[in-house]
Amino acid sequence: MDTETATGQRKPGSQYIHVKLAYYVVRVPLTDLRPTIDSLQENAPQETVVDRYALALERLTKKTMKILHFLCESGSPTTVLTANITQPDLARKLHVTRQALSVHISRLVEAEFIQVGRGFINVTENGLKASGYHHSPVILIVRVAPQNHRDAYERIRRIHASEIFRVAGDADFALLLEHRDLDKVLQDLYAIPGVLETRSLIATEIVRQPPQ
Repeated sequence: MDTETATGQRKPGSQYIHVKLAYYVVRVPLTDLRPTIDSLQENAPQETVVDRYALALERLTKKTMKILHFLCESGSPTTVLTANITQPDLARKLHVTRQALSVHISRLVEAEFIQVGRGFINVTENGLKASGYHHSPVILIVRVAPQNHRDAYERIRRIHASEIFRVAGDADFALLLEHRDLDKVLQDLYAIPGVLETRSLIATEIVRQPPQ
């Protein structure tokens, strides 16, 4: 059987550790950790290895998937999509109770489709795949007239983009954004005095991504 390296996380003050081994999640006393891992490696039957992604998809309801789609549309790409929203705010936007939202959030966390933090929710690679979301980045190159550079800098840095860079060479700024935002960003740029030229480089294929 193919196995993964065992990893564990221990909560402060806890006498137990949650261990991920292949497709198992087991809760055992710390003193019994090593014998339990060895036993799982040696005795787990082949048929217990399942496609966790397919199994997770089957368990999600339409309302749960609606929340996943909303988070994808609200997110900003990093190595995952990050939606900077609290759960109370998310519940209000979706017109559901906190208790109802908690059920769906728990399902998405258990499926490893999202990661929940204080004030944000990350949508993982599998979450993006499940929702049908396609990451389509655009690199936007901007050239500004020298006499307008200072004012343009202050206005460009407030534009909605994943990342904004000052660059050297035959351009002044480079913006990384999602293809869905391109038209709006272009409108904002050409409303800035001194913007002389923009060039858009649109990704057609992902050759390599950072590991999750």
